[in-house]
Amino acid sequence: MKKNSFFAFCFTILFAISTRIDAQKINSSLSNPDTKSESITQLNTPNLEEDDNNDTSRFGNYAIVQALNKTTAKTSILELKVGEKFIFGSIKIIPHRCWQSPLDQKPENKILLEIFESKTDSDDKIVEKRIFYGWMFSSSPSVSGLEHPIYDIIALNCKFK
Repeated sequence: MKKNSFFAFCFTILFAISTRIDAQKINSSLSNPDTKSESITQLNTPNLEEDDNNDTSRFGNYAIVQALNKTTAKTSILELKVGEKFIFGSIKIIPHRCWQSPLDQKPENKILLEIFESKTDSDDKIVEKRIFYGWMFSSSPSVSGLEHPIYDIIALNCKFK
């Protein structure tokens, strides 16, 4: 148990450092008018076509997640097509990427998810609010998970169809 919490702590520190570096890049590009302007998504999203070190064949086109409705205590295994919206209760799940480690490495699946919650406001209009955007890891579901009072989403696997 202590070993897992140590790794979670180390990962949190590394994530905080990388986030700070990205924020510094954004601030420096915004404050320096001489630099070529880049959008925030260009700074945070790797360009897979330009980087020869990334193996794009490791990206699957289906993400497998486990969804739990805490009020009914029912779990569902969802097979989500990358890039398509999926409605589960009052949340909408959009998987953007699904990466699987090579067979000769430690088993790991990383799924980039964007999750929205639909609510009705005082004027009876349906309002969508983004409640999660980030990578979920199958080997460490507690590191980066959805914090929601009704739903839990856990990354399981990637499929190549």
